[in-house]
Amino acid sequence: MSEPIRVGWCANVLAADSIDDMVSGLRAVTDAIPPHTPVGLWIPEPMLGVDPQPLLQWLDEQNCPVLGFNAFPQHAFHAPVVKEAVYLPHWADQSRLDYTCRAAEMLANMLGPSGVGGLTTVPVGWPSHDVDHDEAAAAIRTACERIDIIAKETNTQIHLAIEPEPGCIIGSAAEFARFVDEHTLNDLGQRGLLRACLDACHLAVMHESPAGAIEILAESDIAIGRIQLSSAPEAHHEHFDDLIALAEPRWLHQTSIHHHDSFTLVRDLSEAPTTHQAGVWRAHLHVPIHLDRIGSLHTTRGTIVELLASAATLNYRPSVEVETYAWSVLPAAIRKPTLGEDVAAELRWATQTLREVGW
Repeated sequence: MSEPIRVGWCANVLAADSIDDMVSGLRAVTDAIPPHTPVGLWIPEPMLGVDPQPLLQWLDEQNCPVLGFNAFPQHAFHAPVVKEAVYLPHWADQSRLDYTCRAAEMLANMLGPSGVGGLTTVPVGWPSHDVDHDEAAAAIRTACERIDIIAKETNTQIHLAIEPEPGCIIGSAAEFARFVDEHTLNDLGQRGLLRACLDACHLAVMHESPAGAIEILAESDIAIGRIQLSSAPEAHHEHFDDLIALAEPRWLHQTSIHHHDSFTLVRDLSEAPTTHQAGVWRAHLHVPIHLDRIGSLHTTRGTIVELLASAATLNYRPSVEVETYAWSVLPAAIRKPTLGEDVAAELRWATQTLREVGW
């Protein structure tokens, strides 16, 4: 009898600033979803060094597996205004290295002996933050080597997964492979320490083929550590103003415009052109993965199916999580009464889709 398909969900949707807040948020969501659903925890820096016992106790009582940590946003992911600050500190900043290593220690202790998990992380940084690429690569190497030591000391398997994101120094899988090759980090991939986190929304915004992304990463010895299921709103030759209306002040919504043979990436949806609108527009705004339309707009749900179908052909199974973190800024008309019900609907669709692609 085959193992049941276990799709996780990403807790960075929770505006939690403390361990107690995290437990309360987890409890509220998991009351509505199937028992034992894996969770990708978001552990911001203020939670490190704090007694995690309430969280550990809740996870144990619920028999809720931890598939890893989201160690991308280091601070205040739900502040009133985040924008490019989500990419700070970047990988050339010592504090990013320190935070990541401390998070790895906490993850190893949480997983326990023989546990397996990974940490997702920022794609080096945002270009305007003046990041020294060589220093960043050296810090990533140091983090991976430290993670290797932690794993051996705790008898766990842990890796660091860089998450390409539109407009960043590593904005695509192809740019990740190029960064690894140019900075001779391939050995870290070969050892399973450095991997990729592929986010379906990011692939769609960059118009990057999921199959091509997996292939180009493999050519640079980079495995997929985690797949994040997320979908972007799309204005397909019409309703561009309806897409622009989704702009909001908290998060950065990089927007791509694909028209004929041209591709333009706009920093934020709020800066998208209001005239001469044409082509296909996609915004980095995570919308419910089970919906193929948001009012007049399409979604890029098809990219999720393509990504899972491509990953299903691999000889290993990356962890999979739903990562719709933007519920708090989405129109009420597409929401269910509670966040737990929203997440549950996404998990049902994801589980069925995994079955259909032969996962």
